[in-house]
Amino acid sequence: AVKLHGGIDILVSNAAVNPFFGSIMDVTEEVWDKTLDINVKAPALMTKAVVPEMEKRGGGSVVIVSSIAAFSPSPGFSPYNVSKTALLGLTKTLAIELAPRNIRVNCLAPGLIKTSFSRMLWMDKEKQESMKETLQIRR
Repeated sequence: AVKLHGGIDILVSNAAVNPFFGSIMDVTEEVWDKTLDINVKAPALMTKAVVPEMEKRGGGSVVIVSSIAAFSPSPGFSPYNVSKTALLGLTKTLAIELAPRNIRVNCLAPGLIKTSFSRMLWMDKEKQESMKETLQIRR
């Protein structure tokens, strides 16, 4: 990005995985590692990597994409829910630490979006209606 565009003004951290569906008591260490490495550690390390480039330009913006699951956990998505909640803490911590460097840090927590990633929540009409009720939305 630095070579192609001359610098970095913004980082949008949106990558995530959910390699498991079931009870938190059945999550293996490997699933925890993969989920936390990609969903939490990667945004922290990416931010660390771009901050020096943002500072060269006088500041910047970091946008971390969490999920409604951080506030209203979805049953069966245990490690994912935990990782998205952790992103709230990461955002708050980075916001405090990077503010003096003129780098703004915000977090988005979108609701259910019909993608292949969330197929399990919207393919079944009953689950879809339950999700709408939980999120108190009509669509």
